[in-house]
Amino acid sequence: MKRGAIAMTWLLLLVWTGHARSQSAPSTDAQMLGVVFVANQAEIAAGNLALSRTRSASLQAYARRIVAEHGQVNQEIVALTQGLGAQPQRSAISDALTKQSAEDLARLDDTGIYNFDEAYLDRELVYLKRLVNTVDDYIRSTASADVRTLFVRARPSFILQLDQAQRLKLTVGSPGLNR
Repeated sequence: MKRGAIAMTWLLLLVWTGHARSQSAPSTDAQMLGVVFVANQAEIAAGNLALSRTRSASLQAYARRIVAEHGQVNQEIVALTQGLGAQPQRSAISDALTKQSAEDLARLDDTGIYNFDEAYLDRELVYLKRLVNTVDDYIRSTASADVRTLFVRARPSFILQLDQAQRLKLTVGSPGLNR
């Protein structure tokens, strides 16, 4: 089962990276916001799934953090786009990410109870690393100071989440740890 979880996370990374490279980065700020909005929705859905599936207190606290922080970033995206009189726009990247995230969550939901925590953290490690890289690219390429500021403010949260996922991954299955 561990091989399947690892394969699933690599597949997600390859699809997301492949779409980002095969297409030029979204050309508008609204499209960049759309990609980050969709990525946050996927993180919220995965966090909610973890809350319903894990028995680990540490992982539940982590998942609550994921849901809250990505929800906050999405609220900021909505407020920013409304202030600009726009909406986050769909793009080929956001559409592919939406489809891949749905498939990813379905596979994660099918994971057995004893393998769920590790599979969830494997997904988080890949997904958050890619999200940080995407946000870094968007910070460099956005034309709007407001959009850049939003991405710059959100980035440390994503990095801390990635670090926490790495630390939790080390404890999964370790006897005697407060799980």
